[in-house]
Amino acid sequence: MGQYRQLLVLLTEVDPHSAALRRALALAHASGAGVHVLGLFEPSEAHLLSEERLNETEIQRQFEDYRARLASLVERHRGSGCALTVDSLRAEDLRGQAIDYIGELQPDMVIKDSEGASALARLFSTPLDCALMRGLKGLTHLVPAGAVSLPQRILVAVDTSAVDAPDAQARFNRALVRAAQALALQCDAQLHLLSAYDLIGVFASDMNVTQAWIDEMRVVLQEPFDRLADAEGVAPACRHFIEGDPAQVIRDQVAALRIDVVVMGVVQPKGLDKLLGDTTERIVSHPPCSVLAVHPQATDTWELWPCN
Repeated sequence: MGQYRQLLVLLTEVDPHSAALRRALALAHASGAGVHVLGLFEPSEAHLLSEERLNETEIQRQFEDYRARLASLVERHRGSGCALTVDSLRAEDLRGQAIDYIGELQPDMVIKDSEGASALARLFSTPLDCALMRGLKGLTHLVPAGAVSLPQRILVAVDTSAVDAPDAQARFNRALVRAAQALALQCDAQLHLLSAYDLIGVFASDMNVTQAWIDEMRVVLQEPFDRLADAEGVAPACRHFIEGDPAQVIRDQVAALRIDVVVMGVVQPKGLDKLLGDTTERIVSHPPCSVLAVHPQATDTWELWPCN
């Protein structure tokens, strides 16, 4: 039995080479899921230079053209063997309307082509990919151009650092592993588990910190990582507990292990520091591979059953 029943593909452009559409169709074949394609049409600013009536007429004409091209694209895949549906959304508020639409549909996973964004762009506005990750209470799968149809190596990044709610953090780490396992099962992919920890920033201001203290802290952080890996049956050779900046460690491991998808949790931003420092958004802004972002609320109704 497949892990997914319905996959939603978001398309902002009618691209016959869409990596997100390829990924969704491949997952549908593997899982038996249906695929719903939602085209997001947003009027361009150039239209606003015309008179209001002509502006509306031109926008509607372009929207109809967009719908026709989208329908033609989907029609090419009708004989692929999976249930395929399509819809178009003319959006005045692209982010809000897309999130509302997805909230009503409640797909198992939302799949979209990666866009990427600079740190400066994230500072002054919220890129669509980041807005979707924050707003969708589920799984957001962002796929870069040139990605393989079915991933063969999946890396799940967890956080075992000390937090105010260790039980909740442990539960979320387990949910991240389960989301990665579900994807790996459909693709017959190898699963790797990673925890990156950074002690330099913690002790940099105190020159009296001994190496013994640093080693002790490392052991404290690794214990929950080892428990998680043991509980979820992750092979010893696929466990990676590495010191360094988390975003850089993830990029390094993606390259070293030839990872196709990295599974990460979404942290809700609270102010400028969190926006600039959130590891998942930093990875998504310059993706080294596909990213499966798991929202904390996505796990509220999950049954965390033991996995073999």
